[in-house]
Amino acid sequence: MRWPADEDFWIGVNLPWLRYGGDFGANRWQPAGGVARPERRAVLRDALARLADRGLATIRWFMLTDGRAGLDQSPSGDVIGLDAHVTRDADAALEELDRAGLKAIFVLFDFHWFRRARVIDGVRTGGRGPLALDPALRPRLIERVVDPLLARYGAHGSILAWDVVNEPEWVTRGRRLPPRPWDVPPPAMRAFIRSVVDVIHERTTHAATVGSASTRTLPLVQGLGLDVYQTHWYDRLAKRAPLDRPVSVLGLDRPLILGEFPTRGSRWAPGEILETARRAGYAGAMAWSAMAGDEASDPDALSLLPAGRPVPVANPAPPDVD
Repeated sequence: MRWPADEDFWIGVNLPWLRYGGDFGANRWQPAGGVARPERRAVLRDALARLADRGLATIRWFMLTDGRAGLDQSPSGDVIGLDAHVTRDADAALEELDRAGLKAIFVLFDFHWFRRARVIDGVRTGGRGPLALDPALRPRLIERVVDPLLARYGAHGSILAWDVVNEPEWVTRGRRLPPRPWDVPPPAMRAFIRSVVDVIHERTTHAATVGSASTRTLPLVQGLGLDVYQTHWYDRLAKRAPLDRPVSVLGLDRPLILGEFPTRGSRWAPGEILETARRAGYAGAMAWSAMAGDEASDPDALSLLPAGRPVPVANPAPPDVD
């Protein structure tokens, strides 16, 4: 079992990045790569040490985000694979996690991966949807980007789970009428998620999850082989997806964790949110956030959270990665 169902409620935190989309890999903005650079690694070491001192032993960390860094591309724009800096940065990240005694849930893609492409100072952000959704192109993305990453780190003890995509609902057709040009039909999004989940199970000993934006949209990811469900909660969702709704009424076949909740700007204190989630039957919760610097993040509030512990993961034999 990749995610034990009988553990006590635990508490973690979203890192979620030092720089959005810039922690793993290089681009024109940062040709020397991400967190393996000495100055960034020093910042990372300090941040992880502070979290460990607060007893927050599990972090959620975004990797490829909107595709702005870490991808080798041909002159025509075709993705050839991961650039060499991705593994250097990931090696450094895992060494620092080991040093701090932390475990990570790595988020492979963000929903911005699928949104309209923009080019800013020579760097392309978004517009990568066809790579994931076109049945002819998806195997190339899996083979050249996803599989090498999972194969390299598939048995690493500091990785708790792989989060396929953060909040895919925001780019999945059905939420808006009329749909936007980049919105994805639900069957295509489900096929993409299932393809990545299958590779996670084939190449790693870790759990597979998806960071759903709300309990209302969990049906998008049900039946895709996830080992643990994940939902996010903010005050704007309270009416349609109340946090105190018992998990038992959701009809899930796996545990549910609260992958994001605000530490600032909520009418509820973080401790109240945690207690509500625990009583509702969530398996754990991860605060937003340590370093995002947005309106929902209060790093100082993390010191007020009860000490959390990671969910121990069963460790079957390492996968065959030859």
